[in-house]
Amino acid sequence: MNVPEIVEEHVDRKLQEEPPTPDEDERDEDTASESTEEADENAPPTPQATQDESDVPTPTVSTPTLNLPNGSDDTPRTAEFFENANRPRTDSQSTAATAATTATKPSTRSSLVFVVTALETIAASKDARKNKKLGDTTAAALAAIKREGDPARINPEVLFEPLQLASDAPTHTVSITALDCIGKLISYSYFSVPAVPHSDSDIPPLIERAIDTICDCFQGEATHPEVQLQIVKSLLAAILNDKIVVHGAGLLKAVRLTYNVFLLSKSSQHQQVAQGALTQMVGTVFERVKTRLTVKESRLNLSRVSLNDKAGSEESIRGEIDDSTRGIDGEDINGDGEERYDPESEEPSDKPVDKHTGPKITLQSFENSMNFNDDRIHDNAPTLVTRIKGKPGSRAVSGQGASPNPQESEISDEDEEDEIFVKDAYLVFRAMCRLSTKALPLDQAVDVRSQGMRSKLLSLHIIHTILHNNVAVFVSPYATIRSSNDNEPSTFVQAIKQYLCLSLSRNGASSVKQVFEVSCEIFWQMLKHLRVMLKKEIEVFLKEVYLAILDRRNAAAFQKQYILTVFGRLAADPRALVEVYLNYDCDRTALDNMYQRVVEHLSRISSTPVTVTPIQQLAYQEQREKKAHQYDWQSRGTLPPSLSTVSMSTPLEIEHTFPPEYAMKQESLEALVEILRSLVNWSQQELGDNARVSKVDSRTSVDDLRSSMDTRSYFESPHPGGGDSGTVTPMVEDDPNELEKAKQRKTALTSALRQFNYKPKRGLKVLIKEGFILSDSPEDIARFFHQNNDALEKKALGEFMGEGDDENVAIMHAFLDQMDFTKTRFVDALRRFLQKFRLPGEAQKIDRFMLKFAERYITGNPNAYANADTAYVLSYSVIMLNVDQHSKKMKGKRMTPEDFIKNNRGINDNADLPDDYLKGIYEEIAQNEIVLETEQEAAAASAAVPQPAPSLVANIGQALIGGGRDLQREAFNQASEQMANKTEQLYKQLLRTQRKTASALPVSKYIPATSSKHVGPMFEVTWMPILTALSGQAQDNNIEVVRLCIEGIKLAIRIACLFDLESPRQAFVGFLSRFTNLYNLSEMKAKNVEALKVLIEVAHTEGNHLRESWREILTCVSQLDRFQLISAGVDERAIPDVLKAQLQPRGQPATRKSLNVPNTRRRPTSQASNANFHADVAEESRSTDMIRGVDRIFTNTANLSGEAIVDFVKALTQVSWQEIQSSGQSESPRTFSLQKLVEISGYNMTRVRFEWTNIWQILGLHFNEVGCHTNTNVVYFALNSLRQLSMRFMEIEELPGFKFQKDFLKPFEHIISNTSVVPVKDMVLRCLIQMIQARGENIRSGWKTMFGVFTVAAKEPYEGIVNLAFENVTQVYNTRFGVVISQGAFADLIVCLTEFSKNFKFQKKSLQAIELLKSSVPKMLRTPECPLSARAGFLKENEQAASNLKQPSRQTQEEQFWFPVLFAFHDVLMTGEDLEVRSRALTYLFETLITYGRDFPQDFWDILWRQLLYPIFMVLKSKSEMSKVLNHEELSVWLSTTMIQALRNMIKLFTHFFESLEYMLDRFLELLALCICQENDTLARIGSNCLQQLILQNVQKFQPYHWSQIVKAFVELFQRTEATALFSAATSSSYLPTNGSNGKTPTQESSPPTDLHLGSPAEEVTEDNALGINGLNAPRRPSVVTMNSEVSVDQRMPSPLPKRQTQDLEDYRPETQDLQQPPVVVTAARRRFFNQIITKCVLQLLMIETVQELFTNDSVYEKIPSGELLRLMGVLKRSYHFAKKFNADRDLRTRLFREGFMKQPPNLLKQESGSASVYVSILFRMYHDTSTDRAASRSETEAALIPLCEDIIASYVELDEETQQRNIVTWRPVVVNVLDGYVGFPAGEFEKHIDIFAPLAIGLLGTEMEGSVQRAVQGLVMRIFETKLGTERVPLMTPVATSPRGSIASPMMTRRASKGR
Repeated sequence: MNVPEIVEEHVDRKLQEEPPTPDEDERDEDTASESTEEADENAPPTPQATQDESDVPTPTVSTPTLNLPNGSDDTPRTAEFFENANRPRTDSQSTAATAATTATKPSTRSSLVFVVTALETIAASKDARKNKKLGDTTAAALAAIKREGDPARINPEVLFEPLQLASDAPTHTVSITALDCIGKLISYSYFSVPAVPHSDSDIPPLIERAIDTICDCFQGEATHPEVQLQIVKSLLAAILNDKIVVHGAGLLKAVRLTYNVFLLSKSSQHQQVAQGALTQMVGTVFERVKTRLTVKESRLNLSRVSLNDKAGSEESIRGEIDDSTRGIDGEDINGDGEERYDPESEEPSDKPVDKHTGPKITLQSFENSMNFNDDRIHDNAPTLVTRIKGKPGSRAVSGQGASPNPQESEISDEDEEDEIFVKDAYLVFRAMCRLSTKALPLDQAVDVRSQGMRSKLLSLHIIHTILHNNVAVFVSPYATIRSSNDNEPSTFVQAIKQYLCLSLSRNGASSVKQVFEVSCEIFWQMLKHLRVMLKKEIEVFLKEVYLAILDRRNAAAFQKQYILTVFGRLAADPRALVEVYLNYDCDRTALDNMYQRVVEHLSRISSTPVTVTPIQQLAYQEQREKKAHQYDWQSRGTLPPSLSTVSMSTPLEIEHTFPPEYAMKQESLEALVEILRSLVNWSQQELGDNARVSKVDSRTSVDDLRSSMDTRSYFESPHPGGGDSGTVTPMVEDDPNELEKAKQRKTALTSALRQFNYKPKRGLKVLIKEGFILSDSPEDIARFFHQNNDALEKKALGEFMGEGDDENVAIMHAFLDQMDFTKTRFVDALRRFLQKFRLPGEAQKIDRFMLKFAERYITGNPNAYANADTAYVLSYSVIMLNVDQHSKKMKGKRMTPEDFIKNNRGINDNADLPDDYLKGIYEEIAQNEIVLETEQEAAAASAAVPQPAPSLVANIGQALIGGGRDLQREAFNQASEQMANKTEQLYKQLLRTQRKTASALPVSKYIPATSSKHVGPMFEVTWMPILTALSGQAQDNNIEVVRLCIEGIKLAIRIACLFDLESPRQAFVGFLSRFTNLYNLSEMKAKNVEALKVLIEVAHTEGNHLRESWREILTCVSQLDRFQLISAGVDERAIPDVLKAQLQPRGQPATRKSLNVPNTRRRPTSQASNANFHADVAEESRSTDMIRGVDRIFTNTANLSGEAIVDFVKALTQVSWQEIQSSGQSESPRTFSLQKLVEISGYNMTRVRFEWTNIWQILGLHFNEVGCHTNTNVVYFALNSLRQLSMRFMEIEELPGFKFQKDFLKPFEHIISNTSVVPVKDMVLRCLIQMIQARGENIRSGWKTMFGVFTVAAKEPYEGIVNLAFENVTQVYNTRFGVVISQGAFADLIVCLTEFSKNFKFQKKSLQAIELLKSSVPKMLRTPECPLSARAGFLKENEQAASNLKQPSRQTQEEQFWFPVLFAFHDVLMTGEDLEVRSRALTYLFETLITYGRDFPQDFWDILWRQLLYPIFMVLKSKSEMSKVLNHEELSVWLSTTMIQALRNMIKLFTHFFESLEYMLDRFLELLALCICQENDTLARIGSNCLQQLILQNVQKFQPYHWSQIVKAFVELFQRTEATALFSAATSSSYLPTNGSNGKTPTQESSPPTDLHLGSPAEEVTEDNALGINGLNAPRRPSVVTMNSEVSVDQRMPSPLPKRQTQDLEDYRPETQDLQQPPVVVTAARRRFFNQIITKCVLQLLMIETVQELFTNDSVYEKIPSGELLRLMGVLKRSYHFAKKFNADRDLRTRLFREGFMKQPPNLLKQESGSASVYVSILFRMYHDTSTDRAASRSETEAALIPLCEDIIASYVELDEETQQRNIVTWRPVVVNVLDGYVGFPAGEFEKHIDIFAPLAIGLLGTEMEGSVQRAVQGLVMRIFETKLGTERVPLMTPVATSPRGSIASPMMTRRASKGR
């Protein structure tokens, strides 16, 4: 503290000054300017009210002594302290009580000369003459001085005695002289040691007696004013003395007396002096503690601990400070210098903060708590005196030497001595807190000049000064004090917090302005410096006092204003802000989201509408500026304002010239902007620099920062320091991710609770699902309801628990089971019960609650009533009484006590409860309604209803004030008092909880802020209220306010951009862009121009992070350009408004989103003339700065990041599109943004290709859209822009492998493809032609796109376009063929030519193009750039031209060059419409293959097969493929021309390249099988024919494995064409006779049979499997040929071969009448199914024919191995048996006929006979063949042949001559073959089989034989006779056919069944 230079002079000056203010030079401060305003109420002062022993008790005489050992240090004395008093007390040694010197030496001989003068004055006085003892002792003292020559050498007792007696003299001058002398002697440390060691230890030390002497001179108000002054002066000297430091009761006595002088002195000057002295004394006490702490730290050898070395520092401290420092976190808070407080290291430690799991922490918790037990730390503790140490025994301390606690001996002497100093500080602070909490009578409470009020104010100011100047003591881990109960050390803040919080809880909500202000300042000091240690306490004050006041509508304006001032300071402290968020908003145990609530309150106040005139605004600004230049006590922290009576009696408060609401509105706005500044500063700090916060508040003077206690950084924050709850806890890491999760968890809980309050059942499910409630057990749910009772809506909770469901009842029971009513009065229990929820309205629900309550109450209090029924009835009765007494709805007479007693007669088990008891209940309820506190508070806050039950104090006030009372003030005072009471109760409850849970439970950690990442989440939760406030205030006409708002918006955008928060960024940028008013030019003002400037600035500073918000900015830039044009005189109608165009988008594509139109009213501007805009605004818009700013946006794009430039371009294209859309069909469309797109492309030309690719994806799409616009003016401009850009890009050389040119030319292709305007198409072509001419040498990958454009042109129906394109393609072909090849665009050129070839409209061009295609092959082989040219022999490899860098390719050379040409022919062949062109393509395709195919590798042949050759026949795979390509007529043409020719060419190709293609034999066979298995007869025939050609042409080249493949193909063909479905066709859906018209109805028509499949055998797993009629695995599609699915087999496509006529199947004529019934109606699906079966039968016959024709060919027969031939015969045998089996099943055939399978009953006679015939003829040939291979397999041949021959003849014999004529004729040649073949057997083999054939011959003899059969039988019989009987051979006769068996052979195929089969 600042001290006067010489106390006497200071005091004398005080007496003379008028008015009594401290000297400016000495104090370096202006006494408080604000606190001298007097409160409104005045009351007469009352007699002394604070001289109460309980406040500052006097010491007892007998006090124990504590003997302390001596120190050893030597210190010079510091009398010069007084000469240099206004400097900080930095001499650490001078105030250290442990430092000592050997002896006290006088400075000079005359140093104590004043003693002689004083003694002489006393001796000469009347009092010395009257009082003998006084005279004698004075004379003795003077004699002793003369004898010694120097007063310093004599015994102090000799000097002290006369002075003590003189001080009590009646004459005040003598008394003053004595007191003055005593004071000076104390100052000179004269009383430090006694002359002789005391033998009597009961005599207190001299210094204590000196203080007692001084104090005894004060006799209350009656004391002479001069004496009062001298007393203060002498006491100040005693306390300030550094050599003899007074502790304990002596110190408190001096403080108390100075305090009383202040209160009771009638002189304002003396009050002022006493106030200054008191402040100085208290300051000195704390200064000494700080100095001791410095020494203690040095003693522990602790260097200053950097916050980066936490771990090390913790180790060292823990190592060196053992049990004595329990609770210390190991962090050093002291910097260099005396104060040891470094404002730069602002990082608080993770202090353990008590976790509260008991009752709710409220303001009531702050009463009756002793979380630090100070029973043994009394105000009358011994007056210990520590002083200089010399010889042994030189320390005089009063009291006994025995230590009361044996543990104390373990503590070092220094530590014990340190604790004495800390205890002094504790006692002084506690005394001030107690004084501040005294309750005042009403008259004093309303009069600020009353002693009680002045006492309260002084104590509060001293508390504030202590906190402000001595933070180091509160936060230091070394400032410890031991508690009384366990002797364990606690930190200073832990010890004092109960008193500090109680003081604040009693005064924090005071209705007296001065009290409220200083309380707010104390709270600010706590929040600023002690928030680490007082985490929970600060939370309570914030919620219950400060935020609650802001919530109250009737709270005084000064209260709200001052709270806003505090919030403004908080806003300016970034660390504090972030920590409030981390520790409250992210903590689930916190009472509320404090940071969020503060911002919301500021926003709400800032958004409140206030009517104010410009004059009032000006007055407010002036007052603000005046205030800004004043330094008051709050910010300077020096002496508090004068609290003397005169100072307090200022005139009434001057009326403000502006509404206070306006000031609050502006302060809130400033605070919000300050919050944003702080968040920006915090977010921009380097993470590694220990979160050093940059200083941003220019109003705070931090330049002259020094180690003085007076000047502080505005941003000081608590340091890591002493533990709070006596436990060392590890540092909680400031992990943003974890904290973000915690915050999200808290938000999720809040959301779930909100859901519960809205819909309880749904909310409960969410709470359980999210894990907030552990399980769905009633106990867990009830526990949660208790723990979160405050957050739950009481009504919803009551309704939910009152439901009658078992689950709800169980929860309600569990809820009450967790409430304990033991030893609780009934009404109190009922109140507590009813505070937890709101009773539902339904009687049944209430009944359930009351039953359970009664049970719980009786369980806890079994002796209360006779039984639970009593409690049940009484609870009901009390509730009814409560309603009766307090409900406004109750009309008529209210219940009396007698009525209540009467109502409760006999309820206690038929006995009565005592009348007094019931009456007591009645009175309690009548006076104090049972009401939900939450509802009461809500009503009070809104001031909707008056507060119930006014307190006694309010009643007294009403009586005193009388009629003319201020009702509003009364209500306000009452509310403040209730708030204080509530705060007190909460705080007491909090401390009780802390004490209970401190030992048992873990502690809640304090999270220090280090990371800048928290700013994002902080902003995310509050951006909406901030935006509301800023956007609302921005509408103000005061330009300064608008600038502040715009600055806030700029800061908000900065944060949103830094943390990539999309919604807030878009919201703030969107508001700013709308605020420019560019859409409403007539109303655009200066403030809108400000917004526009900031918007442009944001574009510069935040460009890399704006993302989608670029669109808003660029729209504004476009609008600004429009404004500039209009203001320059252009007609407004010629420049459409982009934003208005959004209202009616013209033909806008659905893919494009339009901008959001600003939600603001706009006046329609006149279309006839230009808008009326302000000239100054127009001028500003065209200013050089504005134009440069806008230009810089575009030029700076070169500096944007890769991502940002993409966002920018995207936004600019969107704005450009809107401009174009708004232009409609105008001849001069708006193309500002389109031009800018071209410009920025130029600025960004140097960007890397990777970034350009992303940019061009957007630009290209935009040019695509613009280029297809309906307005050709737009299109021409776009094309021109695109051409310019392309030319620029072409200048940059493109390296091989890149395709950027290809990409940026794509829009040309898109435009020509999508435009219908011929001139546009023409312009596209001409742009490209110009590029080829100008930049042809630089074109690389661009060739691909160029050919793409020409390809599109080739398809056009416009001759001019086609000719222009073809001409240029031909030119490129002729002049740049090599370049095209080297750039990998050869394929694109070929595709282009292909499209020309396919142009059906201009055949001349088509034929030219196909010829050009043909000529490209030799041209390619001659071109040096083509690698094939070397292989083709045109030039050597090393001579290849290297003029153009070759594009790298992953393709082989064949794929690169051969494939495109061949595919082109294929494409024309398959899709060309012109027959001539198609025919040429087919010819050229196979010619090219045959000419150049010899060198093709196998892989390439595979590709050709897969992609070119096989796909020609893909059309055969399914009908859908065919119908897609061709209609019926075209199909016929295609089959007859292309298909047949292609198939023959394939065979030719295979034969030509047999060596290369023989590995593909199976593929060719599969292809032929595909052709054969077609429903189309022609195709099947051609396939069969080609199969024969394939085998015949290559028969000499085939190897055995080839034959194996061929036979395998035949086997598969037979299997695929076997009509197995015949056996299931009839049975698949049985038909039952009905009485219907047709007699038959299908029973299963709903499930028609699936299609049959001519697939491979593996696929035909089951008989009714879906079988298609082609060779694919795919499901069968509709038939290709048979368009009408119901066509019968007779209506199939006519076959060119007459022997395949289908009527050959129809051979059966029904004999019975029932078969003559008309066939049933067949469904289309079933008909298709039947047709497919018939097709298979026909194909099987075709296969038999093919085998016959092929394998009877000599060359084939000779080459095929016997084994393969026998395998083939096995297939024929299977076919024979299948047909025979079917023909024999007469029932099946009949059923099929009935079901409409055919018009006649079906048979397979031709298949049966044909397969047998071929089988027999080939096997007989093999048998008779004598070649080695055949001879080797003769036995197998024989085994296969004989059984079938026997079967054939036996079957023939059984044929009926009358009914089976056709069968007989059909079989006859077969039988003849068999007989002739057998007859030709060699003798031995013939004889072996006679037993089989002889009986057959006999059978044949029994039939009527035709001549050939007869001749064959003759031959057989003759051979038998010859063999067996030896008969000789005779010539055979030639019989004549006379019987029906001899009739002419019938057609080949019959369909009639033989008899009996």
